[in-house]
Amino acid sequence: MATGDLNKKFGWIWLLLGPLMGLYITGQMVGLGAAYNAATRELIIAGQNVTMYVGEPGIRVVNRLIHAHSALLAILNIVYGLSIDNVNLSDKTKRFGSVLAVAVAILVTFAFYFLEVASLRGLAVPFRVLGGMSLGVAILIMVVGQLKK
Repeated sequence: MATGDLNKKFGWIWLLLGPLMGLYITGQMVGLGAAYNAATRELIIAGQNVTMYVGEPGIRVVNRLIHAHSALLAILNIVYGLSIDNVNLSDKTKRFGSVLAVAVAILVTFAFYFLEVASLRGLAVPFRVLGGMSLGVAILIMVVGQLKK
């Protein structure tokens, strides 16, 4: 099994789980009604009724962050998996970069999810920091490997 196979398999599975979890979460949010929908305000300007967009509640923003980051990090893992076996690095270094790329997707996705759970909010920042550092190291490994070609 090639080193990149881990990232390719994980990336496709993670990309599939995102929409499925989104459907589940959205189903759970139906009871929130207006608290989940975009906030608008009706105003009368120059005798005309105008609906102004005034933002979205935090829970909707967090759900968008979860979906956007999990999808992008799944695609990053697929691309990483396609590239890591072609670089001139030791198998141990390739494996380390591969595991870091998977860890990034898990850490960052869960960090945004923790923002929705009051008892876990304190873990959101440490998970994002660890995820960001893991991403930096994984990319550095790939860059060094590409430059050594």
